[in-house]
Amino acid sequence: MPDEYWEAIEAAAAHSGISTDVLAAQIQQESGWNPNAQSPAGAQGIAQFMPGTAAQYGLDPFDPIASIEAQGRYMADLQEEVGSLASNERELIELTLAAYNAGPGAVQQHGGIPPFAETQHYVETILESAQGNFSANCAPPGGFYADVRDLGPGEWTHPLPGGIVTSRFGPRPCPIANALNCHNGVSDHRGIDIATPPPGSTIVAPMELEIRAVGTQPGLGETVLAIMTEEPYLHVEFGHCRYNSFYVSAGDIVPPGTPLCHEGTTGNSAAIHLHLQFGTPDGAWDQAGWDNLIDPEPFLRAKGIL
Repeated sequence: MPDEYWEAIEAAAAHSGISTDVLAAQIQQESGWNPNAQSPAGAQGIAQFMPGTAAQYGLDPFDPIASIEAQGRYMADLQEEVGSLASNERELIELTLAAYNAGPGAVQQHGGIPPFAETQHYVETILESAQGNFSANCAPPGGFYADVRDLGPGEWTHPLPGGIVTSRFGPRPCPIANALNCHNGVSDHRGIDIATPPPGSTIVAPMELEIRAVGTQPGLGETVLAIMTEEPYLHVEFGHCRYNSFYVSAGDIVPPGTPLCHEGTTGNSAAIHLHLQFGTPDGAWDQAGWDNLIDPEPFLRAKGIL
């Protein structure tokens, strides 16, 4: 990236909430950092604004600094128009880029990235370039949810066969019965709960796992801690197991479907269920995570489990 544009890129990222690596890759794709670029369709300048859009944002499209800052404002506005279609940060970036290329109306009409070869190539190229050319640590745009579509060839299975999700990831109302203890995992749910009728079913490994620890964890009771043996190497934690029901030990490498323990009510649990947590690889391997936890549901849905 040319040094003279770095501050403008940072300002655009701060305004739009889209990372500097994505915005830099977008300009690389639009104009190759040429402030005088013009397209046969009439797009102008470093950010390739059409004259009508440039007028809307009150800028000279051939002023590169003003254009980059307007790029941030425009991307923020596009997010407002298409953001309801996104289920995670990666999808929001994809849809916003698609809207920049094809227009927000096309994204809304198709309920996602339009089936236009140019737009699909545009989104894919920018995200690959952002990760490979402009990211300081080659991190995928959108965090670990970027790996949802590339989880590898291995088949996954339901972690609690026959179970249904009874509580999702994130903030949730405090139960009246537990109002005095409504903090941490009670009010800010850091995993998903799954339960079966009748309760007490066997919890199994949803994917190949290396078992890291088995035993009691604060709040989760009897817990199996494991890590995926394939990318993205997420931590997978199974809480509230029934006492004395473990089938695995630390150091075991188990394939999908291997019994781990029985659904229970140990720890801070009011009913028999599985509390399933996914954590990023930077968390401690021998204790349940908190700050590094992410929503398991997009990963399970990507594999057709939920």
